Amino acid sequence: MRTRWLNGYARLAILTALAAVVAYVIAEAAPFADPIPAAITAAVATRATFHHAAKETVFQILGALLGAAIALAIVSLIGTGAVVIFLLVLLCFVLARILRLSTPDESPFVAASMAVTVILVVGTHLTTTLAVERFAGVVIGALCALGASAFATPTRDTRQLRTDIDLLQEALSELLARMAKGLREAPDRETASSWRDEAVELRNQAIGLAARLADLTSHARWSPRIDPDDLARLKQGLDATSVMSARVLSIASDLSSAGGRSNATLPPASMSPLADLMAMAADNISADDPSGSLGRTQAHEAVRQAEQTAQIALIGGIVSNLNRINEASIDAHDADEDTDEHADEHSAT
Repeated sequence: MRTRWLNGYARLAILTALAAVVAYVIAEAAPFADPIPAAITAAVATRATFHHAAKETVFQILGALLGAAIALAIVSLIGTGAVVIFLLVLLCFVLARILRLSTPDESPFVAASMAVTVILVVGTHLTTTLAVERFAGVVIGALCALGASAFATPTRDTRQLRTDIDLLQEALSELLARMAKGLREAPDRETASSWRDEAVELRNQAIGLAARLADLTSHARWSPRIDPDDLARLKQGLDATSVMSARVLSIASDLSSAGGRSNATLPPASMSPLADLMAMAADNISADDPSGSLGRTQAHEAVRQAEQTAQIALIGGIVSNLNRINEASIDAHDADEDTDEHADEHSAT
């Protein structure tokens, strides 16, 4: 993950620098554009994701257009100076709210972004000719940033998220299979604790994927590359995967804590039936046609071996979690099937 982050950071750095250089060269060659605003805008607007860049491009161009027009009107009335900058920055904050370009929480950041562009366009000694040149420079820089951002993420954001969800499901299946194998051998406290630590990490990955999906959903209107139907299918698959990660963590926590409680330890005779149930659930996650129910024989056998109320509660909780994992596997499988059908229809079209 660290290597992947560094690679992404280096790629973004190179693309941002290239975008700024290309914007500067194009604006310098054009007879009607200022290269300095072009380079600055390209550097500011380049993003690691296309939808963020598309959103920022709109803000930059809108800020440049409104800033140039309003600044010319104000300058014609009161002249240039600090008062003009003050009024324009306040106006950016008003426009960010009135135009509803983003959520209320994001409005201050949108306003600040527009204010930077407005100040850049206004500059000093503003005239109609300079305003046009600076506005053209901002547009060139914004478009270069948009092009660079398209290459910052090699694949479409929704496709990459779908891949990461699938990888998380595979990791959950693999952990559950190892837990099933280890349970047959009566795991010690250290092994059970390592299972829990790994389950916590996988649960955290699910939370991170949910944050990425929320980000895509909130910015979908800024990018034509984001299909609302894709987002709906991703949500269904991610919701199911989040349930799996939470239930696997619950099972791992039960197994980890069971060794330290004399009244809630797993009876040796229950471990093999529980291990069978876990193995079935692990296979179900990656199955082409997952089953919605576990083996009733194994579940009854595991509970039958319990002699105390605490043991019955512990085993019953594990069985309940495994059943919920199986149900989530079906939901995830349905989301995958819908995605494949949508892809086939798109290819046919």
